[in-house]
Amino acid sequence: MHVELVVPPTTKPNSKPNSKIFPVLVFLLMACYGIMTLVVVEQGHVIQSQRNLIQQLVQDSNQLAALRGQAAAQQAIEKKQAKANAKGKTGASTVAPMQAPMQKEQAQKLLSRKSRIEKQPLQADDKVDRRRYPAQI
Repeated sequence: MHVELVVPPTTKPNSKPNSKIFPVLVFLLMACYGIMTLVVVEQGHVIQSQRNLIQQLVQDSNQLAALRGQAAAQQAIEKKQAKANAKGKTGASTVAPMQAPMQKEQAQKLLSRKSRIEKQPLQADDKVDRRRYPAQI
């Protein structure tokens, strides 16, 4: 068994088309990496904007829960006062006229402690959205 290795001759004309294509391929590769970098940066802006919106929603939800709690507490106070007034009218027990407004003021002070700390809503990062609507077409 005899194996012979044949190597084709290398010529300069065959290597020239490769040298013309190589700079184009390098340019395309660099352009693709640049575009990919821009996409990653834009995704970072979108993620930050969504994070801000989620934080605003959480704050709004907390404020809504606090308002609902205040409303429920106010209703409970009003029910107790209505029961006390009903008992007072029947003659079972009487409430001093100054005592009811004082109780109401104390209840309002207790309820308003949570609502004193109100945060201004954060502004969402709208830079990405502004660029999506060009002024000129």
